[in-house]
Amino acid sequence: MDNNRSDLLPVGAHALSADPRLVGAVREFGRTYGYDYFDDEAVRRTLAEHEASLRRTSRGELAWAASLTSAVGLSWLVWAASSRPENIALGFVPPAVLLVLAVAAFVRLHRKGKQKLNHPFLKGYRHVLAAALAHGVPVTFVPGWLTGRGGGGVEAAPLPTYTAPPGRTAPRQPWSADGAGTAPPLPAKPAAVAEYERIADRGGWHDEAGGALILAGAIGVFYAVVKDMPVAYAAALLVGLGIWTWVAGHRLGKRQMALSAEARRYVDQLTEAQAAGAAVPELSPQLRKLLDSRL
Repeated sequence: MDNNRSDLLPVGAHALSADPRLVGAVREFGRTYGYDYFDDEAVRRTLAEHEASLRRTSRGELAWAASLTSAVGLSWLVWAASSRPENIALGFVPPAVLLVLAVAAFVRLHRKGKQKLNHPFLKGYRHVLAAALAHGVPVTFVPGWLTGRGGGGVEAAPLPTYTAPPGRTAPRQPWSADGAGTAPPLPAKPAAVAEYERIADRGGWHDEAGGALILAGAIGVFYAVVKDMPVAYAAALLVGLGIWTWVAGHRLGKRQMALSAEARRYVDQLTEAQAAGAAVPELSPQLRKLLDSRL
């Protein structure tokens, strides 16, 4: 198994078989959209193909061209605004054209992504996940790419609304599909994974803060030398503080990287348990983010 990605499914076939009502709903979705959502291997493979296709779209030539064109257009616009008055009218035309082209490219990129998200397989699978949640079956995670989750948590293709019909609720740990008894136990969460979940969201500001402190301290020392103000040499303390901040951030980053490898191995173990029939509970936000970071 590739350590850079996980084949963990949002919900496995054994879990989908926990409630007869859910079985009927999933089969109906399969007939409607033309796919067998109880075939874990086929679902896993097809999800990976669509994820890769969306990744190519979001990072492809059109995305790079749109970003580059908008950057050039904005830079040109700033230059034109600061140029001589007699050149302003002429200077605004080329960047305006570039920005229009960039907007058109971004719109086309958005439409291509939306079209891929509306593929029948993905539409049906979102219905499957919504039905599983409505029937009380644990969904391990909902991939951000599957719902088109963007900035601010806005989803371009959210899970549809689904209301389970009245009846008994599904057990949290479904029985094995072959009737061989209860599903296998889940692997215990290692202490390293719990530590990763605790510190995964920390940091991110150390490099910027350390650099700003070092720069401020250097400016203060330079001012002390130029203006012959001994008191300004106290700014050297900022340099020391900046170096300490940067080192602390560097150590935290290395620790997070080492623990993330343990977290991926734990997810691999959950994948094996899921394949054997275990219902994997919802992942923590930190582990979900680790999976979403692939796209």
